[in-house]
Amino acid sequence: MPIRRICEAADCSFFTIDKNYQLVSFKMEAHNELDSFLLKTPSIGDFAVEIITQKYRKNFQSLLIRCFAGHSFSITQRFGIENTDELFLQIIFTPLLKAGIAEQVLCTLINDIDHSGSLKMLGEYSHLTSHELRAPITNILSLSTLTNYPQLESFELAKINQLLGDINLQAVKLDGIIKMLNSMMHKQENEAVFGELNEKADTNHIVLVDDDIITNRLHQMLIRKHYTEKKIALFNDPEIALGYIKENKPDLILLDLHMPEIDGWKFLQMMEEHEVFIDVVIVSSSIDPRERLRAQTFMCVKDFYVKPLTSEKVKQLLED
Repeated sequence: MPIRRICEAADCSFFTIDKNYQLVSFKMEAHNELDSFLLKTPSIGDFAVEIITQKYRKNFQSLLIRCFAGHSFSITQRFGIENTDELFLQIIFTPLLKAGIAEQVLCTLINDIDHSGSLKMLGEYSHLTSHELRAPITNILSLSTLTNYPQLESFELAKINQLLGDINLQAVKLDGIIKMLNSMMHKQENEAVFGELNEKADTNHIVLVDDDIITNRLHQMLIRKHYTEKKIALFNDPEIALGYIKENKPDLILLDLHMPEIDGWKFLQMMEEHEVFIDVVIVSSSIDPRERLRAQTFMCVKDFYVKPLTSEKVKQLLED
């Protein structure tokens, strides 16, 4: 179906503009409240730029020129409407091509009603970050400074455990708030389904790839705690890790995503380019559902674990 026909069926206003910047056709929806954007009611043959309010005319013309050059894009314009809430207008420029050349441009105008909800969400987000989120962070910073606790100078085990317990409690609060913020920004996604690991019983040689050396060591300690016989190789440099993997053919790779220079996604692409077919489990701090879905597009990725790695997750990974 032609784009113009789709717009005619949709609940939006639009203009079709030719190379001379004249209106070829248009449709106006009364509820779109375009008075702040349009200088007058349009007519066929009008010069498109001249019907636009002076304030937005120059920008509109520059966008129109770009669209006739073959570019398609969308902008959102904010308008102050007298005696009403502010209006957010989404303006979509689409070149209509004939034999690869933009003969006309379709300009679609849509009231973006989602912005009122977005503003409310951003307000809640700001409150959570400035109040709720900062509280446990400052507590953790204070608790982790041993100089604030002179009674710990004797290094009594009970006191150390109490301090670690207090830090853990604040960290749990912090993690919960971050998850809440993430859920505000993303709609609930279905859990991505990954394939089964190849021969879990033979997972004796494991490679850990994470730019954070402390994370690597913690994961190594956690695995060794339950499986002393496993061979574990640690790498904070993905390129060196790939060379080792190609030569030694481990059974499993635990891979971080967000690393400088070569991130987890690039590392997975490099594995495919070098035809390295070894099971990978993503172990990342990310709780973004889009990254979980992206991980599913790589055949070698068998699961996606959110940090921190726990004893239960290690047992699930190496036993279940």
